[in-house]
Amino acid sequence: MLYVVTPRFPAQSRTRNDAWISRSTDGGRSWAAPVLVADAGEGHLISGHRLTVLDDGTLVDVCSRVRFGEGPITSRLTLEAVRSTDGGRTWSAPVKVADQRTKWLFQDPESGEQVSHTTSLLSDTAVDRRTGRLYVAWQDSRFSGGGADAVALAASGDGGRTWSEPVKVNRTPASVPAPNQQAFTVTLAVGRDGTVAVAHSDFRHKDEGTPLLTDRWLARCRPKPVDCGSGRATWRETRLTPTSFDMRKAPRIPDEASPRGYFLGEQMGLAATGRGFTAVWAKPDAPGRAAVYASVVR
Repeated sequence: MLYVVTPRFPAQSRTRNDAWISRSTDGGRSWAAPVLVADAGEGHLISGHRLTVLDDGTLVDVCSRVRFGEGPITSRLTLEAVRSTDGGRTWSAPVKVADQRTKWLFQDPESGEQVSHTTSLLSDTAVDRRTGRLYVAWQDSRFSGGGADAVALAASGDGGRTWSEPVKVNRTPASVPAPNQQAFTVTLAVGRDGTVAVAHSDFRHKDEGTPLLTDRWLARCRPKPVDCGSGRATWRETRLTPTSFDMRKAPRIPDEASPRGYFLGEQMGLAATGRGFTAVWAKPDAPGRAAVYASVVR
């Protein structure tokens, strides 16, 4: 069974949207008529949908909700989940996963140029097939009092009905300046043995006056003796980039477009493979040009 969830922005409305799902039972050769997953409601927008199929067939869609209105957008973002137990024909009311306290716009610490615009709205989900435990990871500044986005993770042991309190999983040192702590472009996977892995980028090796040095990292947690959704869990990290790359050499999208600024993609790849994980990411290989790299971590 294949599923596709797509947000829709009705032409007659600029202050609300909805999301629809379609499924294929023949490997994608044909698709059923779309079914409504969720209507954001007036004054709301839902985006960044991540669909997970549990072993019992339950569908769980996690997305970001943006509330239009006064005040900073960082106070109007919520991560929520909806469920379907009948193949996507009907859906539950949304449940709150967590407030999404991202700083929203990531910037070059020196020039102020935007970096990886739009990734702050995106989350990623994965399930532990041994236990059915569902995880979601996203960018969040709650752990530094709003100073810099870190990587937050929450877990659900009941199929997405309820969620644990967010915990910080990235190991970016708090000793580096706050702008260099910014963690972004989060990717999540769970291994066959239940190991939870989260990949992200940050600027921890950036020094004043040097290029915008950027690295890709992989944080991993084994769920014993403490579940990885617990604040007492242990995370260890692996550096994926052998040497730092200069984000200022990435393709730059003009300010009038979206996404804008230095941009290597909204999402990177991470998959459980064998006894470890395969991570895929983009980095510049010449000014204004990028290439795709991969690394296997065991």
